[in-house]
Amino acid sequence: MNLKLLINIFIIISIAVLFFVLYQLNKNALNSLPKGNTITKVIERAEYNTDQRVIKEYSIFDSDLGEIKIAVSFPRMLNETPLPILFILGGIETGLKSVQHVSNIGNNILVGFEWPINKKSMKGKNILYNVVNLYYSINNSPGQVAAALEWVDDQPWSSNKISLLGFSIGAIAAPSVQNLIQNKGNLSIKWTVLAYGGTNLHKLVNSNPYIKPLWLKPILGWVTQLFFNSIDPKEHLKDISGNFLIINGKNDNLIPEYSSLKFQTLAPYPKKIILLEGGHMGVGKDQKKLLKTIIKETKSWLKNNKAINDNTLQK
Repeated sequence: MNLKLLINIFIIISIAVLFFVLYQLNKNALNSLPKGNTITKVIERAEYNTDQRVIKEYSIFDSDLGEIKIAVSFPRMLNETPLPILFILGGIETGLKSVQHVSNIGNNILVGFEWPINKKSMKGKNILYNVVNLYYSINNSPGQVAAALEWVDDQPWSSNKISLLGFSIGAIAAPSVQNLIQNKGNLSIKWTVLAYGGTNLHKLVNSNPYIKPLWLKPILGWVTQLFFNSIDPKEHLKDISGNFLIINGKNDNLIPEYSSLKFQTLAPYPKKIILLEGGHMGVGKDQKKLLKTIIKETKSWLKNNKAINDNTLQK
């Protein structure tokens, strides 16, 4: 193979890569997210009972998005009266664990979404081996959450008063979820809590102190932004509506100041912004105390906005 041919091949590949990058970064974020199709079946996988709550785990199967896992926490004395829904998108702890954190929520229903990402696939070399599955799992997540919310909204125990609560990773994904739901027009989310989120995915990766080696972070940040720009909150916050509570940490080492400030700025009105002492939720010392404060602020805001039943709400 002569040098001229090699140069021509290099030029062609470079042009193709350039067009791919431009397409990825400029395509319509909402239209590029998988939206799901038809729920084919629902399975109740498990049930747990406590003094105050009954928790059930469900698998919802969508014809396009596959299996969607959620955990639903009901008041123990559930009657035929439909109740407000608090749909939780957690960070590290999701699904069952996310609803178990909130036991004293009174006469309201909690739903925890379980991210479709295997933790083992995110470690070390496993990321390389599972890169295709990871891409589709992450890209499908907003559509899965939207499908789960629509299923919950159709249940007889739902009063159609639905709040979306996003924490950490959940706060980053929540705007894309709400935009999908708003665009489909099947239900309305009137109250949204976005805690410890930020915009511009590449900046979140670049500022993450746990990613090693250091030289890898700019590359990984660029790749993350390229492939998951459609989920970036900056693409959706400006298009959604409702009532918003934004919570951020004053010394968050995972969410850089630029990202949190842009997140707060882009969030539509009406909105309330709370800055709490300490770092990122779930990381570092005094996390139980911080989590307790976050839950307290969230419940207080929801109560003041009449998003939840407070007649039996424990303090």
